[in-house]
Amino acid sequence: MSKWYVVLTKPKQEERAEEHLTLQGGEVFLPRITLEKVRKGKRTQVTEPLFPGYLFVNVAGCEQLIGSIRSTRGVRQLLRFGTTPLEVKPSLISDLKKRCGDAQENTAEAQQKLFTPGQGIEITSGPFKDYQAIFKQFDGEQRAIILINLLNQQQELLVTLEQLKVNS
Repeated sequence: MSKWYVVLTKPKQEERAEEHLTLQGGEVFLPRITLEKVRKGKRTQVTEPLFPGYLFVNVAGCEQLIGSIRSTRGVRQLLRFGTTPLEVKPSLISDLKKRCGDAQENTAEAQQKLFTPGQGIEITSGPFKDYQAIFKQFDGEQRAIILINLLNQQQELLVTLEQLKVNS
């Protein structure tokens, strides 16, 4: 039976704690999220821990790990209420794994399948609603650059993916 616990990590040392707990035989889950951030004036994709300063460890089969967690590199301690470590339900961990893993893969895959460069699209909302355009490229996970004819010239326009639909 799975016994998942919450581990408090030292600041910015989630990956280090994950590595060392795994080497000691524990099953470790560090939920991550991919965000778009501006770094040095450019938008870049950054993967960060979903819960900074925390990770989950399953000690089923290696209960001796509980005693050594506190002295593991990158770890502060187990999350406790009084003297009892907080045990997390396995259903919560499996739900988090599903949401963190599938959400990032599925949204990117769905966007890649739905829109391709050169494809005719229609704008469904905003000031250019019902205009026809051509999909140029993705600009992050939630935006796209499209080409639209305005004043007899083709102009680039940055829009959210929610505003677009494929021409029928």
